[in-house]
Amino acid sequence: MKIIDRRVDLIPEYDFNNRFRFEDVLLFDIETTGLSKAQSQLYLIGCAYLSDDGWHIRQWLTASASDELRALEDFLQFASGYKVLVHFNGDGFDIPYLAYKADYYFLDNPLAEMESFDIYKEAKHLKKLCGLDRMGQRSIEEFLGIDREDELNGGLLIPYYFRYETTGSAEDEKYLLLHNFDDIQGMFRILRIFRFNQIPEGRYEFESFDECQGTAIFNYRLEEELPAEIEINNRFARISASGDLLQINIPITEGIGMLPITDVENYFYLPEEDIVIHKDVAQFVDRQYRKKATKKNCFIKKEGRFLPQPSPVFEPGYVMDDAGRNKYFVITDDILADKSRLKIYADDIINCK
Repeated sequence: MKIIDRRVDLIPEYDFNNRFRFEDVLLFDIETTGLSKAQSQLYLIGCAYLSDDGWHIRQWLTASASDELRALEDFLQFASGYKVLVHFNGDGFDIPYLAYKADYYFLDNPLAEMESFDIYKEAKHLKKLCGLDRMGQRSIEEFLGIDREDELNGGLLIPYYFRYETTGSAEDEKYLLLHNFDDIQGMFRILRIFRFNQIPEGRYEFESFDECQGTAIFNYRLEEELPAEIEINNRFARISASGDLLQINIPITEGIGMLPITDVENYFYLPEEDIVIHKDVAQFVDRQYRKKATKKNCFIKKEGRFLPQPSPVFEPGYVMDDAGRNKYFVITDDILADKSRLKIYADDIINCK
């Protein structure tokens, strides 16, 4: 078995929402010869930890199946000095795998007492916002522009390890260590994806309003710069962000908005004028020119320029010609000056289903 420990120039780009101290954190990843806990071999464990002279990556590489116990025992003893495990989908594979092996060898398992921070679980809600097809570690690395030297995945490395067991090839050893090393470095670096949390969490402020070719453009300033650009569309808007600028573009609808009247029984409809009037006034209109209002025609109408809203941030909320699916508000100077409500409006647009 080999233990390789190297100091690395890693700078934390996420503070775990102040949940943990970096001194308590151990980032880790394992490599195995298969997915079955009972029928595969643990051949490589890697971790990143903070020491007095900075961050280090330590790796345990087995020379054969007989080294599995030594590597596991040594890693578990090393891990016992930490309080938090950080990993990518380790809740689904790495941690249960190591727990099984520890039980098999009758070893104490300090991992069971440690807090778990699964990057995959914590970040998967950002998949749509970041426009990702998959939330695998490599997909996130590519999105964030993170380069890695290693080009192989864990499954492709298994034959390299079996050959390494037989030959001890330095070339195979290099590939095995490099893949695990880049996975750990990559985990560290993709933590910056959590900066995107400031968008769904509403950590931004309204800055300005523009209009261009029938589109309302709302500009908001984020708390901190993003590590990559995004542009997505939902049923209300095109949402884009770059640096610390968040922009929401929404098509303006021009036409007649209809404000529903709830107490329909108190109104009459005048077909020739296409308006409704209260019953107190309708008594002065000839019966042949009026009829009882219904939900289909009982509206107060207003001509103007409108924007849709997922929930009633701005009142009154008008219905347009989309069968009442959305409510709209009239664009006015007063509304465009209301920064606090424009902030709430952005929250609704961004988080709408």
